[in-house]
Amino acid sequence: MQGVLPTQCRDFMNKQYWQRFFKKIKKEGQQNEFFEWYGNYDSYNHLFKKYIKMEDSVFHAGCGKSLLSEQLYDNGICKNITNVDYEKISLDQMRKRSENKRPEMTFQCMSLTEEINIQSEQFDVILDKGTLDAIFPDEETPQVNTYLANMLRILKKNGKFIIISLLQDHILKTLLQLQVNIQIYECVIEKSKLYPFFIVIDKSEQKSIQFFQLQKEVQTLTIKQAEEIIKKIQLQNHFVTSIHKLRQSQSFTLDIWDNNNKQTPRYKLDIYDNDDSKILLQKTCGCFIVPQGREQSFLFGTEQGHKELIKQMKMSRCVIARMNPGHKFNNMKQVQQELSEPMKQLIPKGCTNIPCPFLTDGDEIGEKNIIFEADDCIVEDLIIDDIKYRRLIIKSALDLIQSEAKIINNKVDNSYLDFEAYVAIVAGLAFNKAKEVLILGGGVGLLSRFINQHFGVKVTNIELSDDIVNIAKTFFDFKNTESETLVCCDALDYVDQTLECHQYDTIIVDINASQANQLSPPKQFLSAEFLSKLRTLLTPQGIIIINVLDSQKELTQLPWDLYYSRKCENEINEIFYLINAQKEKKEVDGKEIDVIDKGILDAIAQQLKEARVNFSKGNWDNSMNLATEIDNIRLKHPVFKTQAFQTQDALLVQDGEIINNRKDFYQEDLKKVQKKKHNRRRKN
Repeated sequence: MQGVLPTQCRDFMNKQYWQRFFKKIKKEGQQNEFFEWYGNYDSYNHLFKKYIKMEDSVFHAGCGKSLLSEQLYDNGICKNITNVDYEKISLDQMRKRSENKRPEMTFQCMSLTEEINIQSEQFDVILDKGTLDAIFPDEETPQVNTYLANMLRILKKNGKFIIISLLQDHILKTLLQLQVNIQIYECVIEKSKLYPFFIVIDKSEQKSIQFFQLQKEVQTLTIKQAEEIIKKIQLQNHFVTSIHKLRQSQSFTLDIWDNNNKQTPRYKLDIYDNDDSKILLQKTCGCFIVPQGREQSFLFGTEQGHKELIKQMKMSRCVIARMNPGHKFNNMKQVQQELSEPMKQLIPKGCTNIPCPFLTDGDEIGEKNIIFEADDCIVEDLIIDDIKYRRLIIKSALDLIQSEAKIINNKVDNSYLDFEAYVAIVAGLAFNKAKEVLILGGGVGLLSRFINQHFGVKVTNIELSDDIVNIAKTFFDFKNTESETLVCCDALDYVDQTLECHQYDTIIVDINASQANQLSPPKQFLSAEFLSKLRTLLTPQGIIIINVLDSQKELTQLPWDLYYSRKCENEINEIFYLINAQKEKKEVDGKEIDVIDKGILDAIAQQLKEARVNFSKGNWDNSMNLATEIDNIRLKHPVFKTQAFQTQDALLVQDGEIINNRKDFYQEDLKKVQKKKHNRRRKN
């Protein structure tokens, strides 16, 4: 179509452009003068059949010279179709084609970006294939508001507004902000470099966003989540269209699917083009296969680890391949054969090392056995370095392991916690001498059992999923006792029911989000309202411990007066320890400033110091150094700043006197600042 498409996006709004457009197509002898934006009827017939009924009245907005209406008519989808366009010559030609063959089809010439003389709620279906993209080429197009208002006005109350669009950022943002119910389908057009989406809008009272991704279950999303996932797909599609070009520091993720499994992709491929220009010029490519069971290690499971692996591979393009849960892999030869075809598609133009090498850590892929699979989760056993582990994985978040236990003699080893985050949570017990603990998000009970058995503490677990409770009892040896229980209940409901009825020394919040890359726990569990309820459930010396996973950096500060934290080194989790102490207000120089009694901080420091001794004597796995974990806990909020830093978040009070305004406090802090600057200069 060279020379046919517009040279600038605003040409789409020009009527003369469209006249030249169709004339040029016919003059240049194109195989078909009838132009189809974003594929033809066959590309979407399964969706047309789902949303359009024979008795429906259909309004085809901006029909142009598309054959879509004719194909809907001829294939028996519907016949009462009104075709509308503002380019009269083309419209007359399309009318002549159908006036005898398709008597129930009508044609009207009008501009849809102006007020139209059609009564409200006249049509069951409004069909827009590329029209919105054409009249809304950029954000500076106010006519689009009139167009959308027209379409929604003439649509019946229970009607469907079908839009086929590339969903550029400004279009997606506009549609998602409409007060409507919206369904979005990812589509692939055969032999096309365009990747449109099929959108269905209705005016029902239910306001939700549902996304139907290829080969995946339907997802209900927030506006932000919809924007993120569609942007990710668009970036992947852009990469696919220029996949053979090397670009410095570019990275993409692709899923490789098995036709026999529509729920989870068989492989996940992380593709990185080297950031070293000299290595990029070598035009080399290689694939590193991550052994099963090693996916969460630093080298293979973190962004920093991937950077280190890329340096070691020294390839222009590095492909890191991960074998996903829920699939059986026999041996390394099978994996290499299955990845050979995708790798051929990923080889950069002019590659100098064809066939590209496959690399891995060791000779084997690791042994894995799926012992249970449901619609939403997988339980599997893995052998890593001759040690057996059992994992629970939620299908909606394949990158995360929900639970992992070491298995010895076919029993869960209760002396071991695999996750660094869990070790940090246990270290939080050093803040007080807890006798009773509440865990919201108990999972399969591994954390609960460790605390119960090694600290003699009574533990109540609250777990939302009945399936996970059953998995805990069937595959992870959990048994309810007088000192340890696992209750299937909504955490929000449990907290509301328990208010003023019971108190706990420690409350642990370990609730996962339903989808990958979402803030965990979800925001309602981090709100001031919910945390205030948890404070009611605390004993005077109580503490709240929250396991936060925040890959998108959404969380800036918790609505709590005094808390500590521990940032996991090899995981993206951060553990927060919320102290049951409230700051006071003090007026200084006419301003009201937050005040913390230094005695509270001194008491906490002493408590942690004393607990460290006891935490070094436990009868748990030697790999878990809980005493060191206590040393890594730091005060997170408030940050006490003196005049050396020129601002103050809070004041420290000792014996009624503000001490971080004193000269000696300032001088001591100034020395620390100067020392940091000196160390930076030495490093540079």
